Amino acid sequence: MKKTYSITGNLAIKIGIVIVLLMVVSFFSLRWDFSRQKAYSLSPVSKETVRSLEDVMVVKVLSSKELPAAMNSLDRYTRDLLSEYQRASKGKFRYEYVRPSSHEELYRLAQDGGLSRIRFQAYENDQITTSEVIFGLIFEYQGKVEALDLLPKIEPQLEYNLTMRIQSLAAHTLPKVAVFRDTTYYDFNTSVFEQALSSNFSVLDTDLSQPLSGIDALLFTGTARNLQPEKLYHLDQYIMQGGKVVFLQDKVDTDGRHLFPLDTNVIDMLEHYGFKLSDDIVLDMFCDKQQVGLGNMVNYPMYPVLRGSDHQITQNIDNIIMYLASGISFARREGVMFEPILQTSEYSGWMRAPKFEITEDLIYNPSLEDFNAGSITTGALLRGKFDSYFAKSELAEEDPDFIPSSPELQMVLFGDKELVINSDRQIYDERSNIILNALDYLTGRESMIQVRSRHLSSSPLSVPRFMKEIGINWGNLEQIENNIKNIVKVISIALPSIILILIGLLMAFRRKLKLRQYHEKI
Repeated sequence: MKKTYSITGNLAIKIGIVIVLLMVVSFFSLRWDFSRQKAYSLSPVSKETVRSLEDVMVVKVLSSKELPAAMNSLDRYTRDLLSEYQRASKGKFRYEYVRPSSHEELYRLAQDGGLSRIRFQAYENDQITTSEVIFGLIFEYQGKVEALDLLPKIEPQLEYNLTMRIQSLAAHTLPKVAVFRDTTYYDFNTSVFEQALSSNFSVLDTDLSQPLSGIDALLFTGTARNLQPEKLYHLDQYIMQGGKVVFLQDKVDTDGRHLFPLDTNVIDMLEHYGFKLSDDIVLDMFCDKQQVGLGNMVNYPMYPVLRGSDHQITQNIDNIIMYLASGISFARREGVMFEPILQTSEYSGWMRAPKFEITEDLIYNPSLEDFNAGSITTGALLRGKFDSYFAKSELAEEDPDFIPSSPELQMVLFGDKELVINSDRQIYDERSNIILNALDYLTGRESMIQVRSRHLSSSPLSVPRFMKEIGINWGNLEQIENNIKNIVKVISIALPSIILILIGLLMAFRRKLKLRQYHEKI
């Protein structure tokens, strides 16, 4: 009897220990992320953003009771990601699922919060049915409200969108970026870029009429005219103080019908620092193409479509379209290093200044001979110590605080001042990310670059990526891509059957061989 009690007691103790361990472990959340680029873990900038909140931010999840099957994985991913933000915030970030009592109440809450109805089509009982669902987030912080619709396939950019909205509501956490706006903003719509810029930075306007101070970086969006000497002087002295600048500038302007060469004092100053802009316009075989009429494809080689380089600023970003861009080369300067960060394809050419003529064949029937200039740099970074553009000038002599040279610093130039305008095709919407990345790079927010672009890289199974790696760069690329896809489909269907047939033949041969050996022994 005592032995039975002893065994029972030992078993009870062991069970109790297991229960206690399970209770202790339940208070901890352990996750290991083995995905590429830690795609399912919060980046440092996201953690720092929620930890630096001054008040509690509440995120309300509005969702229809029955979501389409295509959105179930998005629902799970959203819940996991919001939980990550909540854990990282140490009590400053909370989320909750709102459970309205009726569809009418759900639609009213969504409308009040700024969410849209998402329409889905499904094929049921030999009929196509259309349904509307609500699925989105409403952010509330210090009396301010922002909304985010959770659309299918948003997963790759969900963390970026969440962090952007949190930063936008808690503006005190953002770097201060001054923006010089000039001719580009007078003639074009820039709303997409402006929204992205204001969501990532605390934006201040400047016309350079006063010295720059109290900012983390300057975005100079280009000009088609000479700046007043005082304004250019303030820009130069900001750089000499160690200021961080991203320039957008080219050497051509247009009135919509004609192209005009530019030669401004800003371009002269850039060359003084080490950036030399080409007089000619960049052409590329990989360019914007649009269908005109029935089956007529028109090429616009003066609108090259670029892929990012290995540099952190442009890495993983494709479909970077440029409009009438200038090439960038290095105007040799002692103590300054030049690094290309964005280049055209190896099949590039030039539209020669000052006439800027382009042939009809280049538009409708391009030839390889038209693109023999090799890769052309359209984005570059300078690193080093720079001498003032105003050394020995009257302005410098009259300024007792004149700074003749800069400390070690970096500056970035993209050879297209139209990078800020809205493109006419959605596939190019991510192109302005290179400007945001450049500002983050100069201000030391590399983790923001990571969360913005880490999901944008093409898959190793991507057909265009495969074509690039094996050197398929010319011809009817769309037809070649379709042919490769068809070949892969045929192989995928036929190969398993062929393998099974071969295995069957091999097994039959081995069986026949064993039978022969058996009969020989008999």
